[in-house]
Amino acid sequence: MLDSESPVTIVTGSLRVLQDLGEVLELGVLSVDRELVVQSWHRWLAAASGTETSHAVGRPLLDVFSELRGTAAEQSLRRALDGETTVWAHRFHRFFLPLPAPVGHPEFTQMQQSARVMPLMRDGEVHGAVLLIQDVTERVAREEELRAALRQAEVASEAKSNFLASMSHELRTPLGAIIGFMDLLAGEMAGPVTPHQLDYFARVKAAAKHLVRIIEEILTFSRVEAGKEPLHLETVDGCALIQDVRRLFEPQAAAKRLSFVVATPEVPVTLWTDATKLRQILINVVGNALKFTDVGEVSLELTTDAGRAHFCIRDSGPGIPAKDLERIFDPFTQLDQTLTRVKGGTGLGLPVSRQLAQLLGGDLVVESTLAQGTRFTCWLPLQSGVGLRREHDA
Repeated sequence: MLDSESPVTIVTGSLRVLQDLGEVLELGVLSVDRELVVQSWHRWLAAASGTETSHAVGRPLLDVFSELRGTAAEQSLRRALDGETTVWAHRFHRFFLPLPAPVGHPEFTQMQQSARVMPLMRDGEVHGAVLLIQDVTERVAREEELRAALRQAEVASEAKSNFLASMSHELRTPLGAIIGFMDLLAGEMAGPVTPHQLDYFARVKAAAKHLVRIIEEILTFSRVEAGKEPLHLETVDGCALIQDVRRLFEPQAAAKRLSFVVATPEVPVTLWTDATKLRQILINVVGNALKFTDVGEVSLELTTDAGRAHFCIRDSGPGIPAKDLERIFDPFTQLDQTLTRVKGGTGLGLPVSRQLAQLLGGDLVVESTLAQGTRFTCWLPLQSGVGLRREHDA
């Protein structure tokens, strides 16, 4: 693909200046007359091609580089004789002139180039063409290294996600069996049990359920990261959903003697979204707030503004340093390892919540002040599912 620009012309009087600049900037500069006979060939070209100036000047360029005959390069030179400027971008053409690759780049057979072909003017008429060539081999090599590294990282990331998903599925099955057998034992299906034994059964069942929740978190993370998390869109009453979350966490707040405040508008707030994923976001963030708050309160508030629903979770916990506000959304990142060992967790709750919010067309953002608390806001478009449904169905 050739990019044509509005005509950029070089007058013969400024050609020498351009050649001097080419030496300084390490650009190839050559000029040809209307018969494509080489008129100037400066030192950069001599060094790059191995052809001395005396062996190039006065010869047709198509004899110096016979490979140019019948190519797009020859066509762009002839268009320059008609007054047209052409830019060759490396992403479309690897090179203009077939010059050897620079030393140290055996991966290329030719020098990688960008080029510009312009009319050469004298007394208002086109008397030839000027070719400017830039060696971009080093840049291209670095770009290809980066692309290769990116491909390797993507393969590694996919392998990690597949491993996590496979491992999680394998763990979930026996854990489900453990929970089922605990229910059978507690129901005295295998004979009478004592209150002390019932307490043990309940502890085992609670631990197994905790592991199941962690596994579900890992599975969700793996699916979202792989772009395989399905959407099930429906009309959702945001106020009713918040009340469900309130009922779920009130016992936990009461056990820690925390005030759990919930505020919703007096009128219903209807969203077109995935109720399960929105509920998971709120459960993750509210649960996180209650886990790391030991004194004071946690609040959950729903407001609307400009076609958006805002689910705001505030706590009076220790707060998060400003330098770490974005790190908390990195998978498997736990800022205070000592505290986290006590509180527990995989470091996936917040990353998964942000990914789910973005999947639903919104986002999860955070503000925090040390020793005062943290505020998370999950905002979603009220009609987020309209565009998402078409994309999902496709």
